[in-house]
Amino acid sequence: MAYNGNYIKVNDFTGGYCGNLPSTQLSLTQAADLDNIIILPNGKGFRTRLGNSKMNATAMNAGANVQGIGQLLTAAGASDCVTVCGAKVFNADDFDGTMHDISGSVTITAGADNHWNIFTFNNAAIGFGGPINSPDAPFRWTGTGNAAALGGTAKSAYGGFAANNRVFCYRTSDYPSTMFWSIIGDASDMAGAGSGSAVIGSLSDNQHVTGACVISTNYVLVFKENSTYQMVISSAPFPVYSLFDNVGAVGKNAIVNVDGEVYFITSKGEMKSTDGEELKDYPNSADDKWALVQTSRLPYINGFRLTGTDFDWIVWCVSTTGSTNNLAIVWDLVNKCWVKCSTGFKMNVSGSDSFGNVYMGGYDGFIYKPETTATYADASETTPGTITGYWQSGWINEGILDKVTQIRKLTIIASPKASGTISISYGFDGFSNTTTSTVSQVASSTENYLQKSLMITGRGNSFEYKIAQSSAAIDMKVQSIILQGKVYGQKGQAQD
Repeated sequence: MAYNGNYIKVNDFTGGYCGNLPSTQLSLTQAADLDNIIILPNGKGFRTRLGNSKMNATAMNAGANVQGIGQLLTAAGASDCVTVCGAKVFNADDFDGTMHDISGSVTITAGADNHWNIFTFNNAAIGFGGPINSPDAPFRWTGTGNAAALGGTAKSAYGGFAANNRVFCYRTSDYPSTMFWSIIGDASDMAGAGSGSAVIGSLSDNQHVTGACVISTNYVLVFKENSTYQMVISSAPFPVYSLFDNVGAVGKNAIVNVDGEVYFITSKGEMKSTDGEELKDYPNSADDKWALVQTSRLPYINGFRLTGTDFDWIVWCVSTTGSTNNLAIVWDLVNKCWVKCSTGFKMNVSGSDSFGNVYMGGYDGFIYKPETTATYADASETTPGTITGYWQSGWINEGILDKVTQIRKLTIIASPKASGTISISYGFDGFSNTTTSTVSQVASSTENYLQKSLMITGRGNSFEYKIAQSSAAIDMKVQSIILQGKVYGQKGQAQD
């Protein structure tokens, strides 16, 4: 018998995470809560994310904190991963996971908070970093032998980068508000003709340089705690102009460049972005999660861009408790919404190779590769590293459903899998997920897609549901959800 009721298809999930908004006022596109899911392009469904895997099979430096990840890319075609882990420097040829200790006589101060910038310049890997207020001496590695001090007149600076054939560095212990640059072609010469320095902002504003980001061949954004500047690097000496007052970046890894649009986290724990001209704000729908981030840990946020065939994310690894990052708050660049991951991204630092592959450094001497093909568990989590992904709706009421007062049936449309089950939970009138059932993800021999229905028992003026899956062996991909129910004023119960 045909269903005698109203059908409402939910096939738009672009609202993403909205835990900061009243759960009784969310639209069907918004989630009161979600975890470990990727919303598909244009919101046409969602899937559980894939797991991460270890790049190196054996922990570096007896399981010390990974403090920096970079790449040496030479003119001859060599591509090495260069890593700071504890008080040592390591490399892996072609990112093959076999780590070689190349520390030599280089002095590195161990400690999770002592982050490093490592980058290629003139056929060598250059590293700047260490403790924020007393940075270590920079190092250089040419691809053979051990690393060595950069030497010359190079500055011991907390951060550095290469641009327009020079090396720039910032935040020395003596000059925390100054940007320095080398002569052309020689990272170690910061005193010769063509080198120089510039105070960023005012020496009397009591702010330090917190980070920098190259946005084109001619421009660099330079951030202090509560102000932003633009440095023109087309010809020396490089002028610096004030861009935004009262808005800056909280840390050097809290800055991510996405094709010329620079996203950053402010000292107030807010995400903003700029292309060097306009300052943009973002929805407050995840402010409840940002409010959990410890103020003292904001400078150690680890941000990076993570892309796949069906998603494009900015991941912010943050700390809500303790002294390490334990949560990922994610901005979905495709669907323009927030998502979050409570597992799989407890990472200290990150880096990428020339192909855009992301490598995440943990607190355990391992480098992890996220979203690994055919991987359904996180190697970074305790055994078995099972990924739990879910979408939790808000409280659905008559005003949202347009004349539907009672949900009597819930149907999910999903992609078939070789194994596993999907959990469907629901509740009424403020009592969340009081009833739970499971449906198989395995299709029959004649099914091209799954259509699984659940008859709803119970009554109430508001209704909520949760679609979840937890497995170390398979993922979940939901295409749409159909809610079916009794129409306002209709006599009797809706029938199947």
